[in-house]
Amino acid sequence: MVISSWRLQRRWRRLQRPVATILIALGGVLLWARSNTPPATTPTVVAVADVAAGEIVEAADVTVVAWPADSHPPPAATSVEPIVGRRATAAIRAGEPLTDQRVVGPSLLARAGPDAVAVALPPDPLSGSGLVRAGDRVNLIGRTQSGTTRTLATAAPVLTVADQSGAVVAVPAAAVADIVEAAATDTIAMVLAQA
Repeated sequence: MVISSWRLQRRWRRLQRPVATILIALGGVLLWARSNTPPATTPTVVAVADVAAGEIVEAADVTVVAWPADSHPPPAATSVEPIVGRRATAAIRAGEPLTDQRVVGPSLLARAGPDAVAVALPPDPLSGSGLVRAGDRVNLIGRTQSGTTRTLATAAPVLTVADQSGAVVAVPAAAVADIVEAAATDTIAMVLAQA
């Protein structure tokens, strides 16, 4: 028995609507499933309040949020333990993901040596440039009252840096008087040293 093209066309016309309806419904289900699938996330510590440079980060200042995994900053902390109770190395803004490099604890000064003390330095072009961060090491060069220039401290660890207030550096206690004198007369310069 030969099936004519007319009969095939007639059968196809009967099937067109149900096939089209099934395909449209399937497409709708796939779109719905894709839009309702939650994106992959990573726990990330985020500041919920502004914290000024040098202030202690409190538990109320931070929270852990589900951050989209495809835009998660790799060094961001995933729990609050390495952040809470430590000092902000620079101003922290609400909504900012935090890393352990944004805060320092008392252990940073302790690691500088048993006779190390923290000394504040005025704003300096190098500290304001963004090149110096907490944990970096700097040499301090100063001018004496006689006008000669000399190295006041070498490989001093930077504890905190802020654009407007300068830097806090750990230095040997024996060098503090010369460093404070040079800082008071604005004749001190910070030089970034190799780690």
